[in-house]
Amino acid sequence: MKHFDQKSEIEATEVPEALSVAANLCDALGNEAHRAVIQLVIDNLEPGVIFWGPDGTCEMISQRANDMIEAPDGMVEPGSLRDDLFRRLVDKGLLTQEASDDIRDLYGSGDHFTRQRNTTSGQRIMVNVRARFDGGHVVTMSDVSDFRQTDEILLAARAQTEQMEAELARLNDEKKKVEARQEELLRLSLVAAHAKDLILISDATNRIVWANEAFRRHNGLDLEMDLIGKSGRDVLTGEQSDPAALQKVDEAVRNRQTTIVEMVCHKRSGETYWMEQEIIPVFNTRGEHTNFILVGRDISERKKAEVAANEARRFEQAKRAESKLLSEFNEWLQSSDTLGELFNVVSLFLAKLLPGSSGAVYTYGASRDVLELACGWGEDGDTVRDLEPADCWALRRGRSYFFGENTVDIACNHVKAGRDAVTDHHYCLPIIAHGDTVGLLTTAVKGNAGQDTQKLVNFCAEHISLAIANVKLREQLREQSTRDPLTGLYNRRYFLDAAKRAIGRSAKQSRPSALISIDVDHFKSFNDTYGHEAGDAVLKGLAAVLKRLFRDTDVPCRLGGEEFVIIMPGAGSDRAEERAEDLRRAVEEMEMRYSGETLKVTISAGVSAFPDHGDNLTDLMEAADRALYRAKDAGRNCFMLAEAAATLANPGKR
Repeated sequence: MKHFDQKSEIEATEVPEALSVAANLCDALGNEAHRAVIQLVIDNLEPGVIFWGPDGTCEMISQRANDMIEAPDGMVEPGSLRDDLFRRLVDKGLLTQEASDDIRDLYGSGDHFTRQRNTTSGQRIMVNVRARFDGGHVVTMSDVSDFRQTDEILLAARAQTEQMEAELARLNDEKKKVEARQEELLRLSLVAAHAKDLILISDATNRIVWANEAFRRHNGLDLEMDLIGKSGRDVLTGEQSDPAALQKVDEAVRNRQTTIVEMVCHKRSGETYWMEQEIIPVFNTRGEHTNFILVGRDISERKKAEVAANEARRFEQAKRAESKLLSEFNEWLQSSDTLGELFNVVSLFLAKLLPGSSGAVYTYGASRDVLELACGWGEDGDTVRDLEPADCWALRRGRSYFFGENTVDIACNHVKAGRDAVTDHHYCLPIIAHGDTVGLLTTAVKGNAGQDTQKLVNFCAEHISLAIANVKLREQLREQSTRDPLTGLYNRRYFLDAAKRAIGRSAKQSRPSALISIDVDHFKSFNDTYGHEAGDAVLKGLAAVLKRLFRDTDVPCRLGGEEFVIIMPGAGSDRAEERAEDLRRAVEEMEMRYSGETLKVTISAGVSAFPDHGDNLTDLMEAADRALYRAKDAGRNCFMLAEAAATLANPGKR
């Protein structure tokens, strides 16, 4: 290293000015605000700057200086010791022990000196050290890598020194600026007192010390009587205050953190309003917590707007859900094949479309003088099982009737039945299909009901009417395609499908099924003797006996002419023989009068059963027909059981 100018001469005329600058510097370093200004200044200087205290402790250092030092094991920071820096440089071989001792001596001499050093990155650094009057030092470092002449280096060092002195001279101006800012704070405090925001100041324990006029006037509170010394947390709380919001305030106060919270506050009059509170902790220049400032705003109108927006959003979502449900409701109605399916759909969907409601759907019976309950929903236990058309104002007047929507309301008799008083809204709507009233929809809605509910009930009634008409039309077409028009029994087409399904289920479940084949004895003679009308009467009489004797699960059918067949799912041959004998006896005992004469009717029958006489419908029908022919050969008016399949395969074993 090279050592230049270990002593600097200060001319007599410069001594007072130098002492003044040094004194200002020491004062500035002792003031937190001035330190911040100095740090900002030195960080923006091209030279690196270090302030060493009288005890060799780093008071302040610019980032540029740290970059030039290239200290091993980390940066030099305020509070670091100068001796520790030299020791680290020696340990890493960046500085000899002899040079380190020389530099320490120079610092101890109190003289101004300069030195040059080469960094590991190849830079050549000029170090300029000036003593302060309090025993500390100001160090400036400049990159002089591009300078080779001594006089240029000295000029650069002098220029840097002059720049530093100029910056120090500016500290007085900064001090004046700080004082000006303090005056501005005073003016701001006056502004806060008259601000529209609600401002509350409390001490470090959150006890109120001041509140501006807006805060006091808005809440109807007196500063001396109601606020001073009270807890800033509790002064506006009440029954409607949110515990979660209060907990957030407590946590912010406890941790001395800034927070923003929205909560319901209570005025002295008991009136409530929404306030947005920003709670700000205040610290002095030494970092000590001194106060809390609460800045509040009345956001009640904003909250009302938010509630209205949320309500509108929920309403829109409810409408979309209702529209989707109505679409599904209509789809299920149109997909129903029977009235039983349709009424099940109605009860399920109306309970969802009209939550909290109860009601029922009634349909006319065969006599058209009473309406019978088809389905119901809700928890209303007073729904009547049947009603007469005169019991309902909607049916009597031929149009919808809405109880609770008129100037004068008279409840229907079927609604009043079993009730002490009628207080709910009741809707009664006739169900009309193809211009004919086929039933009634009645609904009770609790609470307030408006036009939307009325429109919804109307919509449901219209679609139920259309669905009932469609189902009845489909049933009519189905009846026409599967029923024999003369006897009302199922025809051959229906029998073949039903018998195949029954035998298929029996095969899967390992259960029997029986089949009875029937023929009217001497049927041709009825037609030849009495005419075809007499023959038709005989067929109708036999059909009536079949409907009366056989259970719902059995399927009696007319195959054509005088041929009838019955499929009995789940019945074995023994059961089928019993029923065949019952049928034979009932037909024999049947008295039929035609044109003043009594017609004597008998039948012959053959019985077969799955799986004894066959494992498919064709085999069973053939086995029953063979048994039928044997019954005719045996003299008619009897029945025969089909022979087992094994016997047919081996006739010698009969």
